[in-house]
Amino acid sequence: MIEVLKDLDNMSSLYAEANADNEVANTKLIDAQARLEALVAELKTSKSSVSALLKYKKKYFELESEMEVLLEENATLKFQNTLLETSLDSTQVQLSTQVASNTKLEAQNQRLSESVEAAKKLTVERLNAYGVIQRRSGKLVPTTRASRVDNLRICYSVPSNLLAEPGDKKYFVQVIDPSLSVIGSNTPIQYEEDVLKYSYVSTFTYDNELLDVCDFVAADEADYEKGVYTVNVFDQNRLVSTSTFTLK
Repeated sequence: MIEVLKDLDNMSSLYAEANADNEVANTKLIDAQARLEALVAELKTSKSSVSALLKYKKKYFELESEMEVLLEENATLKFQNTLLETSLDSTQVQLSTQVASNTKLEAQNQRLSESVEAAKKLTVERLNAYGVIQRRSGKLVPTTRASRVDNLRICYSVPSNLLAEPGDKKYFVQVIDPSLSVIGSNTPIQYEEDVLKYSYVSTFTYDNELLDVCDFVAADEADYEKGVYTVNVFDQNRLVSTSTFTLK
């Protein structure tokens, strides 16, 4: 009987070790260990007759055969779990790398989109303003003498831009005299908290090609002051170009 109990105790230790080594309980191992412990308890309280020992010895061999199968299954499950964990770790790394790559790509696309939107905006080049004498024939004679000025002529160029949307466009032109008054219509327009006073609206039709635009603006009074005049060109409330000229 002592030998049988010793063998059963060894078997129970193997079951306990196998169960302790599993993060998730293996129900087959737990059930087999419970039956084994019940057999040990029964053996300890039974009579140590030859027939009883033979019965328990037979049960021991049956349990031993079952244990070999269960422990082999358990080892296979542990190996499969290890492979699965490795695969999951690899997948997690790949996902993290992909997320980082997607985030970087989104940032690049955002910057590209912003660059394209900026490139679509029209610009103003070669803004030039000066006083002119207007002959009866219609001929215009530039002059810097304030007393001779009939009108102010404002010219600028809109460069070629294939990304811009063609069609009718307009700029708000603001001409400020030496007294810091806006000459021309002096019309106010509200932009949220800002108020822009402009001299006139410069309109043109744009077809993505270089375009020269010229307009006239006159002071409300016939006389023009001597001094420095400032010309600002706005796209809505965005200043796109500025220039100065002087009348003597």
